[in-house]
Amino acid sequence: MAYGAYPDYLAMLAAQPQEKMALVDDAVSFTYGELVQAARSLRAGADFSQPAMFIHEDTIAGQLLQFVAYSGTATRPIIATELSKKQHFEVKEIPSRACMGVMTSGSTGKSKLLWRDYHSWADFFPEQNRVFGVDDSTIIFCQGSLAFTGNLNIYMGVLAAGGTLIVTEKFRPKHWLEFIHQYDVNTIYLIPSKLLLLPKFMSEPNEQIRSIISGSQTMGRQEADKLLGVFPVAEITLYYGASELNYITYIKDKDMTEDHTVIGKPFAGVEITIHQEEIFINTPYHVEEIAMPFSLKDRGYLDEHGLLHFLGRTDDICNVNGRKVSSVKVAAALTDLPGVVEAAVLSKHVGDADVLVAFVAASASFSKQELVKLLRESLEDYELPKQFVFLESLPRNESGKIDKLALQSWRE
Repeated sequence: MAYGAYPDYLAMLAAQPQEKMALVDDAVSFTYGELVQAARSLRAGADFSQPAMFIHEDTIAGQLLQFVAYSGTATRPIIATELSKKQHFEVKEIPSRACMGVMTSGSTGKSKLLWRDYHSWADFFPEQNRVFGVDDSTIIFCQGSLAFTGNLNIYMGVLAAGGTLIVTEKFRPKHWLEFIHQYDVNTIYLIPSKLLLLPKFMSEPNEQIRSIISGSQTMGRQEADKLLGVFPVAEITLYYGASELNYITYIKDKDMTEDHTVIGKPFAGVEITIHQEEIFINTPYHVEEIAMPFSLKDRGYLDEHGLLHFLGRTDDICNVNGRKVSSVKVAAALTDLPGVVEAAVLSKHVGDADVLVAFVAASASFSKQELVKLLRESLEDYELPKQFVFLESLPRNESGKIDKLALQSWRE
């Protein structure tokens, strides 16, 4: 039976082998049968007088149970992000087809509340599971809250396939590796910056990991090789997606190069067009009440092989003395330098002009003069940052994206 043929996620989980392990987190574990029974019990005692409900559970198991229990009922579940908990959201008219609300990360301001119907995810599970190598034998390790839509989608896709979730809220790479070993994990889903912490804590290769799934950040040949050095039989899949549109493109490790702008070819059923460097997406798997083709205000181009190159957001273009400068390009030039772990670049208005401010986390010690000298090899003078802020690490939100809102406050 196709995933989309079930009336809701609870019915989909009830169709799986009920004795099989579905979820293991830091505190509890559930077979499919136990998960279904707990969700049915919650649903039976629920008050459906409200059209929507924000889920504020701290545990992953608690978030998942409430989501499954309420999704498909008269009360649509919304797993609250940390940012949204501090903001007031007035739920007004809800699309009639919606079974859930999802939140954007709000990395540059207020989170947005979007609505999805059941089929916009469930009908796409076969394609994403095919690309990611997910099936009923999958035992996947994931970290982080389900408020990050990428986590929630992966969880539901794995459960739809009859796989097993091994999850934790803890940000402790050693603990992650203990979980991976203890539960014979064969698949990992983490953003690149978290994935690249694992080799630092591994004394020997792990040949059980067959698939690594990642997104939300770029990854190139060098990073892929570091991971393949400790997970030698794994296939790495990096995706490009969005809360509004689901998955858009993907690239496998064998196709990765040193060009970090390459983010791969479209998933089946997804069409990409470019107009004046702006990326437009046509997909049936989108949130409610947006028109296709849709633009995320991302910039890029399609090369002769049909691969999409990501050049940053349209608002990543800064005007410096009348010249257009890509903050993404400048940040990439910084991260290409040996010893620079991560970087982000914002513009700042000083006097009558805009200047670039670079935020840098490095494993080596640099002065501003040293960085400027090194950057002159790949950047024009007008592209050089005028100010450098050195940090131990860059702030990130729940989705793993750099928190530009926090950086903007430090910039001042």
